[in-house]
Amino acid sequence: MSYIKCYEYESNVNPTMNTIPIITKNIDDCNYGISFIDFSQIYNVGFKAASPNLLASFIKIQPNDSLKELEINDKDSSFNSSSNLFYIMKGNCEIILNNSDNDADKFQLSCGDIFIAPFFSSIKILNNNIDEDVFLYYINDSPLLNYLGTTATSRTFIPSVYSKEYLLNNLEKLSNPNNNRKGILLSNEDTEKFGTNTITPVLWALYNELPPHANQRPHKHNSVALDLCISANEKENIYTLIGNELDENGKIINPKKVYWKTNEMFVTPPGLWHSHHNDGDTYAYVLPIQDAGILLYQRILGIVLKH
Repeated sequence: MSYIKCYEYESNVNPTMNTIPIITKNIDDCNYGISFIDFSQIYNVGFKAASPNLLASFIKIQPNDSLKELEINDKDSSFNSSSNLFYIMKGNCEIILNNSDNDADKFQLSCGDIFIAPFFSSIKILNNNIDEDVFLYYINDSPLLNYLGTTATSRTFIPSVYSKEYLLNNLEKLSNPNNNRKGILLSNEDTEKFGTNTITPVLWALYNELPPHANQRPHKHNSVALDLCISANEKENIYTLIGNELDENGKIINPKKVYWKTNEMFVTPPGLWHSHHNDGDTYAYVLPIQDAGILLYQRILGIVLKH
């Protein structure tokens, strides 16, 4: 009977759990192959996890024969996923996607493209460059499935490419000059059916532009954001402020400052206020990925924008 437990309600209904820290990771500090951004010790789990539901990683592939291609499959629990997102940070590559029926789909991708894939049996990534590395930012929902003790077996959306041209054109076309933020949420027909308007049923992606001398006001949400800085001039003052509370003027009290650096990701913990600032003369871009697709579907995302 030692296995089963019980607790008094009022003193245990909000258990103390490990705080999710504000952490940064740059692809320049990674080796070739896959480098996982793993905080599994924070969540007390035996599988890799960057957030409770998501696993982030950097992928680096050389142009020479020894590491020209990289193959990953769902036999490793780190790739047991229903949603996968790849952002091409540098170079050109080909992704060959296989499902359980051994059917293969091929996708040609360039720097600045986003590729989403549902469940797969294996993926092969080939470096198409003669003399240049390929860099990718890769996020999947394997921690969610591993936590539930289940495996992905079917596709819930169609593999798709959001080209850099598509992203930039729609960023200009859909932007409202009267809004404080200039960004676009990526979606498709499958997630529109649920009403979440997210890039997959689990993942949410925002392509966000931070213009020169701009301040994007504080906001917060119940999801962990795994933010990739796509582009920022490190000689200029471009940063995010993160903190627990706002003062009477709507500014974050005693915030932690995270400077934006190209090809670097940073973790924004859930429930904290955060605002983006560009004191420089150049444009900056960030790509936050969250598990907000599933949280929106469950009606618990709780996003709050400070006006």
